[in-house]
Amino acid sequence: MSDTDLYGLLFAKLSNRRNVPARAINRLFQAFSSSRMVSAKEDVVVEGAHASTCMFLTSGFCARYRLLVDGRRQFTEIFMPGDFVNLGSFLKKRQPRGLIALTDCRAAVISHSALDRLICEEPELMRSLWLETLVDGAISREWVLSLGVQNAKERFARFFCELFMRMEIVGLTEGDGFRLPMTQTEMSDMLGMSAVHVNRIIGELREEGLIEMCGGRVRLPDLAALAALGEFEAACLEASTDLLQAIA
Repeated sequence: MSDTDLYGLLFAKLSNRRNVPARAINRLFQAFSSSRMVSAKEDVVVEGAHASTCMFLTSGFCARYRLLVDGRRQFTEIFMPGDFVNLGSFLKKRQPRGLIALTDCRAAVISHSALDRLICEEPELMRSLWLETLVDGAISREWVLSLGVQNAKERFARFFCELFMRMEIVGLTEGDGFRLPMTQTEMSDMLGMSAVHVNRIIGELREEGLIEMCGGRVRLPDLAALAALGEFEAACLEASTDLLQAIA
């Protein structure tokens, strides 16, 4: 991870949603003390463990999950570069739910004590981080809705729209597509269906010209149509007006 990568992601994420002073973002950038590498399939966060730091993902993908006693697993949220993966631990002082690395990941680390001092001195930064937790909660509520009442095709449509918009916020899209290093098994854990069902739905969306997938890259030729199918509410991401218009 280069300093440029970390600063660029911080600036894109925080300034897109609110008018945060560059001074505050620079002070936050300077407060990160180290970085941590986690290999694919390893835990980024162990549920319930004591926490004294927050992590900001700078490369790779990971997912929050819940594991039942019989081994069944449900992913409840996906994290990508530009996300704080455990901001809730700042107040709880323990890790909320487990997080597993879907790919090799790198995260910048900031201590709770350093973050506490900084937000006391930079109220706009405090409000921005508060907003991050609200967006995180809004995403989770959308997942409850999707898993509860949407059919498989609608879930997929909503899922791909969410990922595209979140990556667009931090400048990680590539035209009308993005890179998604998830297997179909991992998608099944995310979307609450079997891997066979995932494969069938992807095929149907391909035939309808709504998605293209090849070599870990996803392309969305008609984002507006996909958003309509999944009834995706982009406003929950609190993105800038320009980004919201892209999906209207």
